[in-house]
Amino acid sequence: MIKRSLLTAGLIAASLSNVHALPYGFYDARSVAMGNVSMATGGITTAALSNPGMLSVNENKDNFALLLPALGAQVIDDGNIVDLVDEFQAIDGNLTPEDILRQVAILEELEGASIIAAVIPNFALVYSGKDFTWGITARSNVVVSGGLTDIIIPDFNNLVPPDATIKALGVAITEIGVPLGTAFSVEGMQLSVGITPRLVQVDAIEYTSPISTADFDDVQDLDEEDLGNFTTFDAGVTLNVLDTFRIGMVAKNLIEETKITSLGNKIEFDTHLRVGAAFDAGFMTIAADMDLTEREPIAFENPSKSLAVGAEFDAFSIMQLRLGYQSNLASGATDPDLLSVGLGFWLGFNLDVALVAGEDSSFGAFFQTGFHF
Repeated sequence: MIKRSLLTAGLIAASLSNVHALPYGFYDARSVAMGNVSMATGGITTAALSNPGMLSVNENKDNFALLLPALGAQVIDDGNIVDLVDEFQAIDGNLTPEDILRQVAILEELEGASIIAAVIPNFALVYSGKDFTWGITARSNVVVSGGLTDIIIPDFNNLVPPDATIKALGVAITEIGVPLGTAFSVEGMQLSVGITPRLVQVDAIEYTSPISTADFDDVQDLDEEDLGNFTTFDAGVTLNVLDTFRIGMVAKNLIEETKITSLGNKIEFDTHLRVGAAFDAGFMTIAADMDLTEREPIAFENPSKSLAVGAEFDAFSIMQLRLGYQSNLASGATDPDLLSVGLGFWLGFNLDVALVAGEDSSFGAFFQTGFHF
């Protein structure tokens, strides 16, 4: 039921346009507020989801950490898409030359428009022992991609009404992971390594309709396609170069997989590399992450290659103010740059919130609670 709800919500939002590729991933409110950095920052619950090389970097010296719940939602919209489709469909009957010109203009605008919508629930439970850290994680993610195809523009040789076909693909990715990590001393520096074996389930919904008759209520009646599951693993490493400076790296999907839908769409889970560094002065942390590999589009969206920078200012370990920035450096990508801000509180339990905003009605929010003891 949850997967189907996520797929339906994603398709309703995305089946109008080109959709930007999802970035590396949103894992917790702290990372999101700091621009989506996580390679060399964060607690052990964040590490369980993002970089298992951080599992043994136990900043709070806790034995147990629980992330429950962590829930995020994001929308990136660089065009007035819904209103444009409504306007296109409202022009019907005997088309005047002005009507035809307006519909042609709408199709041209929709070709470059884009929107992405995602709902991301996460869970993590981690135990940190003296020499070994392990845990269990569960998360879902929706990747949505849609676009206009078969665009019909009337001319003197083809006097037909303007039209196009909307095609969309929604993919729900649900996974369970078992993060494992340990640490060594190398020349006086702490070297932390970890792996996360993951079982990944993939489901999809595909939608096709002429733009002139598209009805998003029909999405709820589409059949969900079970594409099966596969196993893969992530591997990560961090090195404390100094007491205040750390570098990290992760390789995700070291066992690659490709799923193919009934309509021939390929969903590829390729190996992805990301690096990061952080300076931690206690009351202030500054960090930066960068993808080393581009994420290929699933269907119509742009590739993704993220650069993220962020900062956190801590007040007596009770309240934290966080700021961040991220940009897509992939060749030809047109995603808006995103700014983020967030607050963290210790109230006997962790309460963290984050907000993300960019140009053209792009926004997002993340909320989570957690415990550590």
